Amino acid sequence: MDYDEATPDQLLELVLNESEFRKLWEADFFECLNIIADVNIDDYEDEAIKEKEKLEKILASDIFTVIITDKMNEIKILFEEAVKRETGVYFYF
Repeated sequence: MDYDEATPDQLLELVLNESEFRKLWEADFFECLNIIADVNIDDYEDEAIKEKEKLEKILASDIFTVIITDKMNEIKILFEEAVKRETGVYFYF
């Protein structure tokens, strides 16, 4: 990902439609990620969480049970897979 060399079969992607994105945004999901992982995810910038410690810290938090949307389980799986595969979670809006 860092070198834009990943092929589609190497990626796990989750596409959010406008409504799904707004629900997460209004529930402060991204702000919670920003606080937990000390990153700056917003709707006009790309961001990544690549450090294993930060990924694990997010998984250990209650963010996936406190903020409830249809996509929350899928998002959690992305974080779990990133830890397993020793990679990161990337945000492109």
